[in-house]
Amino acid sequence: KNRIFSLCFFRLRTSLNRAIFFDSGEMAPARMKTSLFVVYATLLSGVVCDEPELRILPSSATLIKPIGHQTLVTCRPFGGDISLISNIRWLDTKNRTIEPTKSETKSRISVEDMPPDSLALIISSLQENDAGTYTCVASYAGSKILSKSVEIHTIVAVTWVDAPTEQYPELGKDYKVRCKVTGKPAPRVEWRVNGVTLSGNNRLIAETDGLLIQNVEVTDDGTYTCRAFVFDTGELSERHIKVEVHIPPKFDENEMKGSMEFVEGESASITCKAEGKPSPTYKWIRSSTKENLGISSDRFSVNEHTGVLQINKVTRDDNGDFVCFASNGAGSVEHPVRVTVIIKPHVLEIRNISVAAGQEGVLECRATGNPLPVVTFRKLSSETPMIAGLQPNDERIVVHQREDRERQQAIGTLAITPLKTTDDGLYECIARNKGGNVTSNGHITVEFPPSFAHTPMNISWSWDHRPVNLTCIADSIPNATITWYLNERMIQRDPNFFIYNKGPQSSILVTPTDTKFYGAYTCLARNIHGEARHDIRLMEAHHPQEVQQAKFEVITATTVKFNFVEPRTDGGRPIKAYVAQYKLENQNWPEAQNKTWPVDAAYIIEHLIPQATYHFRFSALNEVGYSPWAAPLHTTMPRRSNPEEPTILNLATPPNRFAESSYGDRFEIRWKKPADNGEYIDRYDLEYCIFTGPISEVKRADGDSFKENASYKTSRLNDVLANEVKDCKTLEIRNNEQTSYALEHLEPQTLYKIELRAHNAIGFSTPGQILFRTARDGPSSAR
Repeated sequence: KNRIFSLCFFRLRTSLNRAIFFDSGEMAPARMKTSLFVVYATLLSGVVCDEPELRILPSSATLIKPIGHQTLVTCRPFGGDISLISNIRWLDTKNRTIEPTKSETKSRISVEDMPPDSLALIISSLQENDAGTYTCVASYAGSKILSKSVEIHTIVAVTWVDAPTEQYPELGKDYKVRCKVTGKPAPRVEWRVNGVTLSGNNRLIAETDGLLIQNVEVTDDGTYTCRAFVFDTGELSERHIKVEVHIPPKFDENEMKGSMEFVEGESASITCKAEGKPSPTYKWIRSSTKENLGISSDRFSVNEHTGVLQINKVTRDDNGDFVCFASNGAGSVEHPVRVTVIIKPHVLEIRNISVAAGQEGVLECRATGNPLPVVTFRKLSSETPMIAGLQPNDERIVVHQREDRERQQAIGTLAITPLKTTDDGLYECIARNKGGNVTSNGHITVEFPPSFAHTPMNISWSWDHRPVNLTCIADSIPNATITWYLNERMIQRDPNFFIYNKGPQSSILVTPTDTKFYGAYTCLARNIHGEARHDIRLMEAHHPQEVQQAKFEVITATTVKFNFVEPRTDGGRPIKAYVAQYKLENQNWPEAQNKTWPVDAAYIIEHLIPQATYHFRFSALNEVGYSPWAAPLHTTMPRRSNPEEPTILNLATPPNRFAESSYGDRFEIRWKKPADNGEYIDRYDLEYCIFTGPISEVKRADGDSFKENASYKTSRLNDVLANEVKDCKTLEIRNNEQTSYALEHLEPQTLYKIELRAHNAIGFSTPGQILFRTARDGPSSAR
């Protein structure tokens, strides 16, 4: 007691000193009084000089701790002289001393010094049997035992046993949103859906291990909150569960096909389309091999998100069923697709045939493919394929088809009865199925006896022992052999004959050195089907007879134009030309000049001398030679004078009496150069005017009419009309070789009169005249 009192007195003095020297201000005496009062009160209350004790932290007499958690409880001395306290230790629930932790072994329950003066009780993982009273004890001053106890109660914290944060109910079915919790004391559970406390919903039923949703709907998507709380401990825990309603995959039967056809060798794709939530993934399985085509073949590729199966280069082995599987979290569905591989047609055989005309010809074509192709024919000279059965344009021709299932072949036959020579030729066999069509050619050879239908020669000519070639062409199948006859006698070896080839084309070169070689030559052609003959008459040609008569047609100062009466006979060969000899009166015939014209030409001699007298005689020419000179004429040429009237070549358009221009602003006049009558034509004068005179009874194409003067009946206009004009213009054309001129800048739908005069040193010719009309709205001429 004396030691304790001494200790208390020491503390009192220390407190007093602190109070006295706390502040050096004016308030120090008052504060000292206060401090003395506090010390005194402390002494009286026994606070400063308490009995020593042990204190446990946490300070509660009962600790509630969850199982599985770590637990720390500290014990420290308090009051009295701490240095007198020794041997602090912890006792377990069975009053056994708990030993400190050793490095080599670690106990689940241990003690540990915690500076400066505490001893900690540590339970690393609290278990249910760890519950009970734990006591901290110590010795004081060697004789007094200090102790302090704490009661540890164990609880099981709220534990989520089965409460996934994402759950996927299936549409239309009952589903329990799982939320199973445990705890000790047992927790209470309540539900909130999208933040709203659950109440009054008959489809949502709270059960001990979850929330039952009856007949799940799409609107049941959302966030479900499972709240677990314990009133005794005040523990509250929440689990937010995302609920997403899943819809099992379902195929759209309108888009899904049960069967598909693909062509061998081509690329193809099959689309599998299903609706579901979440969007399904796809895989394709070949039924025959059970292989997953997305991973087992280079020729196949599968898009697992779109469901498209891509096939690269379809083969005939791809015939069969392919199954599409669409899967999501709600389920899986499958859909089979029957694949039929279309094999393109292939012509196996078409045999050429050779049949005699009048017989039946049958051309056969064999083809294969899947499905078996339809086989028909087309003659290459025709654009239209034949149809099955009788042909509407030729009942001789029948097309049939049959199938050889054992060999998987389609057989088409083309039958023609009876065959004609026109049936000969190439025929196209056409095999067609869904994969396309293919063709192959075959030939029908129609055999027939010889024919000379393509031998144009019936007569030939020779003269003066000239060799002549006679040719026969025998059409036949097989080729015919040709033999030559002259006047029904077979031609033997003779230097006057040379035969080239004996068929199907044969020629004989005849040198007629005597009249006996003229006559009927016969070529006789034979083959296995018959014979034919063709006659070619070889005739001897002669010079033509003399020209019967020659007449003057037109005479100018420098030109003469003739007409002839042809010879009575042409000598066997046609007249090719006429020849004139002409000379001046004081000349002899050996000095005469010649002029040759082809038949039907204009028989004109030019560049004669005006006022000179000429003599003429004539001959006809054929291949053999000239006829004797005959039909003599003579005349004295006129004197030099004005040129002849130019002949205008533009013609009136019936029923009109005037020419018409296709343009509204231009017209091209064309003329023939006139005879100059001995003096050089140096120019043309062209005058054109708007014609204002009346022209009656002239119909236009559009129904309008112009009036025409009754006196206008010929190509030359009557002088009475000369003054029925206005706006006249005259042009000089200095190029005497020019025979056309384009008038421009004319008025549309206007009637014009043109006069064209040729001029030489003597004067002007009579004018050539024409009326023309421009178009109403025709195209303009190029400027």
